[in-house]
Amino acid sequence: MNMTRWVSGVVVAGLLAFAGCGKSGKAAGEQPTAAMDFAKFREAFPTPTPEQQQAVAKVFQGIRYRLYPDAIAALEQLSGDASLTDAQKKAVNNLTEGLKRMTANAPAPPQ
Repeated sequence: MNMTRWVSGVVVAGLLAFAGCGKSGKAAGEQPTAAMDFAKFREAFPTPTPEQQQAVAKVFQGIRYRLYPDAIAALEQLSGDASLTDAQKKAVNNLTEGLKRMTANAPAPPQ
């Protein structure tokens, strides 16, 4: 009788220990994508002009605080800069598309 209780206790303790080990793919999948895209984007602007630097800061702030519409607006402002190189234009377009995909797939905020 004592052996049955002891084994049952060990099994229950083991199940409880491993219950929280699963990963949530939804929350973990969104932020790293934006962060990785932003890292590539940032590499395209090694020495930005003051106007570009301000727009890049707004993009970073939008990504950091998950204010993706603000980040997209800053990217659209930046894409209108005539002094962008082809690599910079490509980086702006890639990040814009990535953020638009993320906002389309994001769940609606609770009301």
